[in-house]
Amino acid sequence: MSFWGTVFAVAGIVQLDSARSPYLAIPVAVFAAFAVYARSVHRAISREGQIRKLTQRAEKVVQWATIGEGVCILIAINVANNLGHPELKLAAIALVAGLHFLPMAYGIPFRQFYVLGAALVFTSILGMCMPQPMGNAFAVFMACVGLWIAALFAMRRELRGDLPAPANP
Repeated sequence: MSFWGTVFAVAGIVQLDSARSPYLAIPVAVFAAFAVYARSVHRAISREGQIRKLTQRAEKVVQWATIGEGVCILIAINVANNLGHPELKLAAIALVAGLHFLPMAYGIPFRQFYVLGAALVFTSILGMCMPQPMGNAFAVFMACVGLWIAALFAMRRELRGDLPAPANP
């Protein structure tokens, strides 16, 4: 999630400034901090033998939600282009990303994904209604912040060992 949050941040900076913007260093530095923290979380749970896997059902939900997200991103880009609004592609991608978290919130279960999905859907629709390119930038920066916060929650959950015990594996 932190990687995709960084991708959204970079896309927003490039849209507002340029591909040579010095501000691009900020999301890259944040991603590097996430990588270091994720490594320490993985080491901590490996030492304690706490690594727990998702249930088979949850893995299937994640798999199908991710496949659906990929297909729907291509469709959303095509729809934006065919409706004559190619400037809305980034906000449409954020919308699809938000929608893909909703079935995962139920299937894993991870309640924070309901909040993340709803926030991404709401902010991307809001971004589509705003003047462009500011609306796209708003949508992708909100997606970035949401994904980074969700990544922190997920790593904290891993440290605490809060994965639910499989009821029906």
